[in-house]
Amino acid sequence: MDPVGHLAEFIEKNRITLAMVQTAKKSRWGVLTASDRQMALPAGRVLHLSPAAISPERPRQALADYLKEVDTRREELAAQVNVAELWELVHEEKDLVPLKDLAELQFGPEAGDDHQAAVLRALFYERLHFRLAGGDYVPLTLEQLEQKQLQQEREEAHRQEVDEAVEFLRSLPKSRTALPAGEPPEGLLDLLTELLIFEDDAPRAKKAKEIVSLAEIGGRRQLFKLLVRLGAMPPHANVPLLKEGLSTEFSPQIEELAESLSPESALQEERRDLSELYTFTIDGLYTTDFDDALSFEPDDEGGGTLGIHITDAASLLAPGDALDSEAMERATTLYMPDARIPMLPPQLSEDALSLREGLPRPGISCLARLDAQGKVLDFEFMRSVLKVHKRLTYDEADEMLEAGEARLKGLLACCDALRRQRGQAGAYFLPLPEVLVGVDEDFQVRVRLLGRDGPSREMVAETAILANTLVGRFLDEQGVPSLYRTQAEPREPIEEGDPEDLFLHFRQRRLLNPVDITTTPGKHSSLGVERYTHATSPIRRYLDLVMQRQLSAVLSGRGPAYGKEELEDLAMRVQPNVRRAMRVRQSRQRYWLLKWLDERKDEKHPALVMEYQTRRWQLLLNELMLITAIPNQPGLSLEPGQTVWVKIEKADPFYDQLRVSLADNYERD
Repeated sequence: MDPVGHLAEFIEKNRITLAMVQTAKKSRWGVLTASDRQMALPAGRVLHLSPAAISPERPRQALADYLKEVDTRREELAAQVNVAELWELVHEEKDLVPLKDLAELQFGPEAGDDHQAAVLRALFYERLHFRLAGGDYVPLTLEQLEQKQLQQEREEAHRQEVDEAVEFLRSLPKSRTALPAGEPPEGLLDLLTELLIFEDDAPRAKKAKEIVSLAEIGGRRQLFKLLVRLGAMPPHANVPLLKEGLSTEFSPQIEELAESLSPESALQEERRDLSELYTFTIDGLYTTDFDDALSFEPDDEGGGTLGIHITDAASLLAPGDALDSEAMERATTLYMPDARIPMLPPQLSEDALSLREGLPRPGISCLARLDAQGKVLDFEFMRSVLKVHKRLTYDEADEMLEAGEARLKGLLACCDALRRQRGQAGAYFLPLPEVLVGVDEDFQVRVRLLGRDGPSREMVAETAILANTLVGRFLDEQGVPSLYRTQAEPREPIEEGDPEDLFLHFRQRRLLNPVDITTTPGKHSSLGVERYTHATSPIRRYLDLVMQRQLSAVLSGRGPAYGKEELEDLAMRVQPNVRRAMRVRQSRQRYWLLKWLDERKDEKHPALVMEYQTRRWQLLLNELMLITAIPNQPGLSLEPGQTVWVKIEKADPFYDQLRVSLADNYERD
């Protein structure tokens, strides 16, 4: 059939358009639309074709007027079509329903081309009860209709929610400090918070992005500022913490369970009473969870009896209950510059299981007799009753050592001897300063660089290494499965030099192999010890609690609390949680360090040239122990180990970006 002179109905911009065919070349027709527009139309797009009552040779204006008249008439007829009633009449038929039949059902047997076109338009506009198949229509089944109605309801609800959200966001006062006039739509803040935290991985990212785009909020930083303004987030929200899903609070059920536990019952068990033994803790000024204490009774010939006393967390914490599961999920106490998230509820970690000064507590004690050369002559583990006589901070202990306090002086001498023994056994001493970062209520950042070789810190480190080594040795000799921490020898020989040589130590540490957790005893190369485990922090590290349970079971005369396979399974389950917590800790530390740098852009900062990499020099910011880099430039001559001055070009904690450049006269004496 020659289509020239016919009226064509087709879809354009999501609506039905009427046109007259003026020319036809194969599958492409030249048409004039009812809006007086000429265009090329692929024949395949035509939904309905009917003869026109006017010659295509008539003037263009006459054709346009005619098309408008027909278009209006068909629109009026389409408004009369009841699609739902048509569906009721034909939905049980399994065959295709021609458009002509639908028009006759609606308008009667005299229905013509205009009526068919009207039904076509009505079906297109309604799009619910029928689907197009070729040139005919198929009524949906009842089940299909219900599903489609449900989908439309969802889409309408979605559109309404998006519109309400966009309207609210656009209505916010222009002033950044002014509060909105009304409450945000329900769920909006949670939706936007999800997008900020998880970005493209957010469960409802598509919807959230649509709202953000339509409301013209801007980028991720602008979204964060908006959430802060609306009270959904604090000004320095810990986004990595939220992304990792780490719990910051304990549920009421867990707190209730923690409240029910008391050290009194454990104190009534068979234990050696060491409450009269002078014991003391050495910790940071703000420490509240004391899990280990020390004692030392010097011998006249040198050396003495060293006591390492650990809170007996295993006596209160039963494996497998809700509290244990919570501790396993947390895996470790998380220390950050602006917050501490404990592994155990404060009722336990800071009270019932904390070795607080003057209070009786159940403990696991190791009494080791050492000679003046740091050799362990004999040692004994026992379940004990402890009472800490004195709480010391690191600074207080250092002052007492400087004043010559006899007990601490003798303990330090033994620790120095233990350290020498480890050195002779192959230990590597590559000390790096520890960066202590604090944040006050006004978000002012304090940074302190602390040497790791302070005498009191050295004592705490050496006694912990000794205790953990003796636990591993004792359990191995008893034939009890343990979680050992082993470390293979470095990939290259370690070069030890000046203890203050930061450049050397940083470079040499890169040669060390990672520590493995295994049930097979072996050497920890950098510590220079065999059969090393972790058992001295049972209220801060979950695997320490596991090892304490193993030790406590042996001391009580029972069989091991865990078999080898159970220990391997626990290590495999807990280690990802530990790594997750460490990622958050490192990220948060870096956040505040970048903020500290951002506030000091006008200052010059010392940096240590580490090495040349592809097109850039790697630097270490001495004040913060932070690695950064500068691009190489023609004529730039640096040497590894050289100290230079740099200035901060950009320090953006939100986006974790740091960019520095060499300062003018960058060479440092």
